[in-house]
Amino acid sequence: MNGPTYKAEIIDRVIFSRWENPPTKEDVTLVLAQMQEAASRLNTNLIYVGSVSSKSKVPDANERTVLNQFLMDARRTCVEQAWLIYEGTDLQHNLQRVIISGVLILTRTFDNFLSVAKSGDSIIKDVSAVLKKDAAPLFTLARERGLLV
Repeated sequence: MNGPTYKAEIIDRVIFSRWENPPTKEDVTLVLAQMQEAASRLNTNLIYVGSVSSKSKVPDANERTVLNQFLMDARRTCVEQAWLIYEGTDLQHNLQRVIISGVLILTRTFDNFLSVAKSGDSIIKDVSAVLKKDAAPLFTLARERGLLV
């Protein structure tokens, strides 16, 4: 595969990432380092909002392992709360949501740390509550920068 499978940017204390395909181990290492550096620089944990393109394939077993490790490392070191946005048809969204929920249950990490959403708009209120301020301008900026659809 040529080029990165993602793009990521920190806006305020929210890291928005856009995944065109499931991440490689190298992608996860780079994003995690970016998150840890920002959390250290800002002296606070981050909020993670990841969006997955509707064109992305469903992660295979190895990719799910990489994603699970990413979740555990981010939670342990630098992320306060996380949301994953799965774009596409309801069927695509539900299949991906089931996969993630299954992994969370199997790894005993199913709690309020990670939530799955259908769109960025559906989580603005929740992210605002964690940020303790209106997150709508951050989501607008993330859309303008191609981090959300």
